[in-house]
Amino acid sequence: MGKPQFGYWDLRGLGHATRFALAYMGVDYEHVVYIENNEEAGGEKTWAHQKPKLGMDAPNLPYWFDDKVKLTESLAILKYVVRKYKPALMPTDLVQLSKVEQTEGVIADTYSYIFAAAYSGTDKEKERFESETPKKVEILSKCLGDKKFLLGNEMCYLDFVLFEQFSMLTKYRPDLVPKNLQAFVSNLEKIPEIATYISSPTFISSPFFGRTSLAQV
Repeated sequence: MGKPQFGYWDLRGLGHATRFALAYMGVDYEHVVYIENNEEAGGEKTWAHQKPKLGMDAPNLPYWFDDKVKLTESLAILKYVVRKYKPALMPTDLVQLSKVEQTEGVIADTYSYIFAAAYSGTDKEKERFESETPKKVEILSKCLGDKKFLLGNEMCYLDFVLFEQFSMLTKYRPDLVPKNLQAFVSNLEKIPEIATYISSPTFISSPFFGRTSLAQV
């Protein structure tokens, strides 16, 4: 095949951490964008039409296609492209890797509360968001501490995920974002490769959530 392909909706959602990583690593790829609002009308370019035809083991968005794999699931994609294009972003020390993966679990929990509250709108999910999210944010704030990145002065793959999650929370519930994570987001936005991507025509600044979300950010 030609260029690798990264396919996702026309929103940030679970796709943007990998988009940031690809920009940081300077990977030349085709950005395949599916327009959510076109799905009901149908057509050959919709995800519903293409999904069963693309030959994936676990059809889903986002996806990554290259000459070796057809891969889905956002974290699996992120880890794959990091290992392929810039393996230094993947911790090799067992203790460091274990700590990063522990933090990865906390980020996943936090996302589950955010998405449940944003998409369901039920009182139960809103209450769970209000009670549980601050606890997870406090843990993540302590994991970062006063460091530049999660592991100190050197970036790792999970910095992109943390960056996108707190970019989202900054728009959705800025009152929940502590000062060190505000600074973390600001610092990553200033990294030259990230800043160039943010100013490019392919960058999607919003929405963070899909069209069925009650949270329009």
